Amino acid sequence: MAFTRALLAQARAYNRDLDAILRAARFPFDPLRQDVQTVFVSREQYSRLCVELIRALGDESGGVMPDVQTPVGTTRLIALSMINSSTLSAALHRGIEFNQVCRVRRGAQIVNQLVVDEERKEATLTYLCGDDVPEVQHSVLCNLAMWVRFSGWLIDQHIDVTSACCAGPQPEFMAGIRHFFHCPVEYGHAVNSVTFSARHLESELVRDEEDLSEFLKLAPYYVVIQPQASTLSITHRIRRILGDDFRCEMPSFEELTTLLNMSARTLRRRLEKEGTSYQRIKDNARRDVAISMLSRDGLTVSEVAEQVGFSDPSAFHRSFKKWTGQSPGSYR
Repeated sequence: MAFTRALLAQARAYNRDLDAILRAARFPFDPLRQDVQTVFVSREQYSRLCVELIRALGDESGGVMPDVQTPVGTTRLIALSMINSSTLSAALHRGIEFNQVCRVRRGAQIVNQLVVDEERKEATLTYLCGDDVPEVQHSVLCNLAMWVRFSGWLIDQHIDVTSACCAGPQPEFMAGIRHFFHCPVEYGHAVNSVTFSARHLESELVRDEEDLSEFLKLAPYYVVIQPQASTLSITHRIRRILGDDFRCEMPSFEELTTLLNMSARTLRRRLEKEGTSYQRIKDNARRDVAISMLSRDGLTVSEVAEQVGFSDPSAFHRSFKKWTGQSPGSYR
């Protein structure tokens, strides 16, 4: 519901007809009414509403970048230019090239690059529109996160963003940043950027144009709210084994190989190919559950620490700050 209302707030900010957008999206109720706080919004409803907002604005970036317009249909064409690439690296370079020539600029200079640090084995995707006002840069950064999610769909892997930088100041409301980034985010940098394991760039694309056609029907939901779960990713399989209750000890690496029915060598090779490790997956699983619990009322920080498997609250504080760049109390 919060995401749905955010779409309507954007439409209102640009003086668009909210009733007309809701009718076009075949929405069965007005999400802005106070008595529909807990009404369920489906993936299909949210995606249709997002598409109708884009049509009303004539801009697929949703008006986020005032000086750079993305004509309706651009995202589909960029995706089509990427889909037949051999690897994710080739796909991203095609997308960047397409992006640099297709957007309608009003005097703005676009900086869009993919930089690989061979020594650290990290890839950094950057984006900056030179004429954007600083206050909208956090939204531009969130758009980068959406492209990382799409990239993960292309290779059927979860891509873990390990760090991010924003070209603007820290926003007053952090809900959007916290939704997209469970890692430390630094502000006031020269460009917006997201960093992830360079191993993903070597991965082959496993989707075709037919898959893309189906994905685009619900793409707003999958890139904004909840990424489509990987089916082939070893990371996804391990996360399912770990579950969400970490009060009991997690399986050892040797026990995990038995549960997955593969040798230790094969498992290490699969994890390395996805740019991760068993320890990182365990840390991220604890982090995500802790964030979810801290976002709800009713549990103290000490109780959250216990729920995610820390008997010592101070150890939980240290780990959480390492994961997110903030203490649990500050995050809450």
